[in-house]
Amino acid sequence: MAQEGELTFAATPQQRTSPRAAAAAAAEAAAPSWADVPDNILVRVSAFLRCRADRAHMACAKSLWRRAVRGTPTFYSPITRRYHRLRLLPPDVRAARFCGSGDGGWLVLALGSRHGYALYNLDNGERIPLPPGFRTARNAQFPLVVRAATLSAAPSPDTPYMVAAIVLAASGYTAAFWSPGSESWFSPGGLRRMRPQDVIFFNGGFIFVGANEGVVTFWPLRGPQGNVVFARVDYDMQLREDYAEDLVFVQGHGMMNRYLVGSRGRLLMVVRYIYDDGTLTLRVFGFLVTAPATADVPRPRATWVNLGHELDGQMMFLGRGCSRSFEVADYDGFRDSMIYYLDDEHMVSGPLHGDRRLYSFTDTGRYDMKEVATAPWPEGLYPTTSDNAPPTWWLH
Repeated sequence: MAQEGELTFAATPQQRTSPRAAAAAAAEAAAPSWADVPDNILVRVSAFLRCRADRAHMACAKSLWRRAVRGTPTFYSPITRRYHRLRLLPPDVRAARFCGSGDGGWLVLALGSRHGYALYNLDNGERIPLPPGFRTARNAQFPLVVRAATLSAAPSPDTPYMVAAIVLAASGYTAAFWSPGSESWFSPGGLRRMRPQDVIFFNGGFIFVGANEGVVTFWPLRGPQGNVVFARVDYDMQLREDYAEDLVFVQGHGMMNRYLVGSRGRLLMVVRYIYDDGTLTLRVFGFLVTAPATADVPRPRATWVNLGHELDGQMMFLGRGCSRSFEVADYDGFRDSMIYYLDDEHMVSGPLHGDRRLYSFTDTGRYDMKEVATAPWPEGLYPTTSDNAPPTWWLH
């Protein structure tokens, strides 16, 4: 007991123990314990319980099982090759949907209903609320529904930053931007025809790529009254040589996702070919401006050039709004020309789940450009679906 700030212990008489009781105690201590079961195994077991009621019953059976089915966010470190649980997160963050991430441990989160969004820092718990809606150039108001988002820089009082997002507007997607101090997001519009698939902040501008592989760049500038204005550049894209072959793949019920990556000062596009809910291959293209804009031709001309089957000492981590490239020489245990990708699709659940949205983890893996082969990744066991959020990268 504690007295006057000091910790003291009271002596406790010890009971006499028989040899039989001592043997039983030793056997019990040597027996396997549920505490020795890895978290991944319990999470894997809970993944087979598709009904929330079954999960509730599992949680009541054992405290360790309860921990596994509570949906505690988990991250996997490719450097240490270990899973780690994030246990001390606020309840709304635990159940949030990931919309993107940025350097310094920042996430863009959709927080439940009523279109609530926030920036959240996994390193220190700092939170920056984001407005729940956006306005267009014609001052029309829309509720915010974010598909993907990115940051120009890690939020800091000393560093100006902005957030760009692909947002739902009426029957399609367009671009929206937010800067600190703004009461709503702003959308310049004009992107629904290109059907934007990804956004990146690169060389001082926000760049969007569409399903037609078109490219639009927004350069944020300070207006005369200190407000943010944008200089917009639309490129006259020339179709790459094998684009028609990809159209045949799509017409055969294949799906193509596109991601933007900055690599050694160059803008790259990774095209991911998916068929029957599985990634078949990935191809990397470099952005090439073939003719600048002139007084007679207001749009610069550009195209995508195939980079072949290697990344020349680099590796990539793909995710909407958060793709990154790294030098393999800076990290032990990694191989050249490997691309790690997340399962960023979702499916509407069946009658058992009502109208809830399930996010798939089945198509998370890595692609070896030299071997032209995909493989499941990361190692170990993890759920195949989640009703909380799709995965994202935690960027340090």
